[in-house]
Amino acid sequence: MSEKVIWWPDASVRALERDAIGPKGASLCTLRRLGLRVPRCFFVTTAAFRSHLDAHGLRACVALRLGDLNSQPDKVPGVLEEIRQLFAQATMADSLREQIAAAYARLRAPTVAVRSSATAEDLPGHSFAGQYETILGVTSLEGCLDAVRRCWASLWTERAYEYRRRNGIDHGQVAMAVIVQQQIEPAAAGVAFSVDPVTGSRSRIVVESCRGLGEALVSGHVQPDHILLRKKNLELIRQTLVGEEPSLDLKSARRLARRVRRLETRLGGPQDVEWALRDGALWFLQARPITGLPEPKPWEDRQVWTNLNLGEVAPDVMTPMTHTVIMLMFEPLFGPVFRLFGADIRRHPPADLVAGRVYFNINTGLAAARPFVSPARLAAMNNVFGGEQNRSFELGHFDLCDEDLPDLGFRWLKYILSWSRLLRSLVAHRPGRNEAFQAGFKARNDTLDRFDSAAATTEELTRMVTQTLHENMKDCTLLFLWPGSVASMVFQSACQRWLGGADQALGFRLLAAQGGMADTDAGLDLWRLAAWAHEDRRTEAALLGDGAWNAIRSRLAATDHGRQFLAVWDRFMATHGQHCHSELEFFSPRWAEMPDYILGLVQSYLRSLDRANPLEKQQRLAEERERLTEQCREKLRNPIKRRLFDWSLDATQKLTRDRENWKNEAVRLFAGFRRIFLELGRRLQEKGILTEREDIFFLEIAEVEPVVQGRADFDVKQRIAQRRAEYEWNRAQTPPPVVVGRYDPQKHVALQIDTSVRVLQGIAVSPGAVTGKARVIVQPQEGQHVEPGEILVAPVTNPAWTPYFLPAAGVVMDMGGVLSHGAIIAREYGLPAVVNVGPASRIIRTGQTLRVDGDCGTVTILDEEIPGTKHDTAKTERSIRNGFQ
Repeated sequence: MSEKVIWWPDASVRALERDAIGPKGASLCTLRRLGLRVPRCFFVTTAAFRSHLDAHGLRACVALRLGDLNSQPDKVPGVLEEIRQLFAQATMADSLREQIAAAYARLRAPTVAVRSSATAEDLPGHSFAGQYETILGVTSLEGCLDAVRRCWASLWTERAYEYRRRNGIDHGQVAMAVIVQQQIEPAAAGVAFSVDPVTGSRSRIVVESCRGLGEALVSGHVQPDHILLRKKNLELIRQTLVGEEPSLDLKSARRLARRVRRLETRLGGPQDVEWALRDGALWFLQARPITGLPEPKPWEDRQVWTNLNLGEVAPDVMTPMTHTVIMLMFEPLFGPVFRLFGADIRRHPPADLVAGRVYFNINTGLAAARPFVSPARLAAMNNVFGGEQNRSFELGHFDLCDEDLPDLGFRWLKYILSWSRLLRSLVAHRPGRNEAFQAGFKARNDTLDRFDSAAATTEELTRMVTQTLHENMKDCTLLFLWPGSVASMVFQSACQRWLGGADQALGFRLLAAQGGMADTDAGLDLWRLAAWAHEDRRTEAALLGDGAWNAIRSRLAATDHGRQFLAVWDRFMATHGQHCHSELEFFSPRWAEMPDYILGLVQSYLRSLDRANPLEKQQRLAEERERLTEQCREKLRNPIKRRLFDWSLDATQKLTRDRENWKNEAVRLFAGFRRIFLELGRRLQEKGILTEREDIFFLEIAEVEPVVQGRADFDVKQRIAQRRAEYEWNRAQTPPPVVVGRYDPQKHVALQIDTSVRVLQGIAVSPGAVTGKARVIVQPQEGQHVEPGEILVAPVTNPAWTPYFLPAAGVVMDMGGVLSHGAIIAREYGLPAVVNVGPASRIIRTGQTLRVDGDCGTVTILDEEIPGTKHDTAKTERSIRNGFQ
């Protein structure tokens, strides 16, 4: 061979210089040198190209025609077409034809691919991918010679010309080499990227594949299968298929990814690799550097926030006081749990505010779980607490890479060496210690309830808050729940594997009507209030009469039975008066402060006493649960399995009670603090420091003592006014369940609902099916009630909603999961329930007939929209599964 045509792979490395064969040709040599399988080929070098130019005077012709094109852009297409025609008409020198013919014969390939390899192609900082010609399926010498001329002429396509002009590359200095390569007839082919070219993530490998030749994929003519792998361990992150069967199996994709990862290391930068698979063997057709990768977004824009579970327990905008107290409690509450996974959340907070509402940081959670749990397993955990994070992932709203996850200090060696300490921590939080902690928590709340705020000095008020908060933070951790969490997994597994429960329905039935939960007792005690009043005609008449509670209370005090009722009423308020709609918000008035609201509930119960008796229903449910438990025990003839079942059932029931009673004590704590803060606020108002006593909730907890002692280094009224304005602005916002980056009300708009949807899909959390009229309640307030047999539809629920559950026949919630409060109460009361339904409370209207299937997780609207109602509208993506449009 000569300097114009070089046979490869027999040629020496010295002959295969970039200037002679172009960067694409040099890339093939590098691939072969690294031990990868590359099809045989020969190169028509740049020397042949330049010789062709000189033989026909094309260099001068091209320069003449380019002339003043910069000032006459409208003439560019016509001039470039003239130049390409010059190349097509210029005959190839006989000596070059003979050299190409000899190389073509030696290749002995029935079909060849002819590819351009320009000297300015794929240089650092520039990528000409797709700018020049590639001709496939060439089967004759004449076809090969014509393809070489077409490759030379492709130097003057509009795309190539414009790219050189825009990047300041001299047209006259660019030369074209051509690769004539044995064409592989593959089962599958495509491209692989050693980084994610869309997001710029350096921690991922992207493989795109299609059946047959990959040129159609590269040119954008076919839709490829898409495989996303984690670069470090080649773990599958996501696979998107065009057809039913993948064009490339996962094993081959990982084999390809290993080679691509090695190429990136050896070549010193991200690579775009074309490949083909034939008879199980991988062939590499070219590799080029990836240029123009998007710059990583700022760290704040890569954070993903979710109101997972928190949207239920703290759904509303928080005041500064509430937020700062809750953030103080986050580390002792969650820190020990994260440390079980070798993660330190002091390095990166697990939660913060989004539009004034507390949201979990998904990045932090994934960073803690990443060494142990696969992405698929994390997605499956979505049903436990509910939330929209997995759904948003499926829709492509966010896609976290390794570099988006914070460093929480996890190191395998350090973690292994800490096992003995972690084991001691688990033992220290055994069930007996949990009971002792709960008893202490309750005792401290009892002390707080007895504390006379009005009689205490200002110093005693602040000291009571500080001491109580410190004592509760000292031992308060979710780690106490670990034995029950383990037992719960054993219990559900036993129900499904040993007792034939195809889903979770059997386990749910075994958790019904347990009793011993303060929240469910609140609803039953409220019903008992109504039943007590019903025993006496005058008491019932007084309660159903006109007037507010204060006037009615005076009338009740005039009779013996009325006074007995008031004693029961006062006991109810002392036991359950801490509840309210937003229970973990100091700013929210409690039931004890809103007797007219409770009066309205009692009145609604009085009007329906003859239609339902939840006390009898609870007794019946408890008896059914006990019978079902015995049937399960009899079915388990293996004594070991029976003992495991008994233990796991008892522990799971205790976990349910503990979680709800913990929440109840937390709500009692917040109600007690509210009383103290209101007294402090009243005193500061009297001194003129605050305008209103409720202004104190717009101070942070650390600011209270300096303000009370008169040593605040800021203008108190001005700061409170600013925070109140921000609070009101946040209240006007409607952030979605998942927020990517910093909250922007223009970008993170409210979801528009598809009102045509008749069947909504959610998570089945309480078994059974029921048909009834809908009662939509967005927020508990005076005048709202649920009639017996109606289906409660709500965005979220907490213990304050429990009175609405009692007369209901079923429950539908926008948010929630298997362990959410609404699910637990529904199971306790034996109500079919479906949660995490999306915009149910905005699609369904009061009075519509629904069928709720708590086994399949569906909610079906059986009739048309009630006349005269309207739906909210805004923008979002379409998701029929959840009624979103």
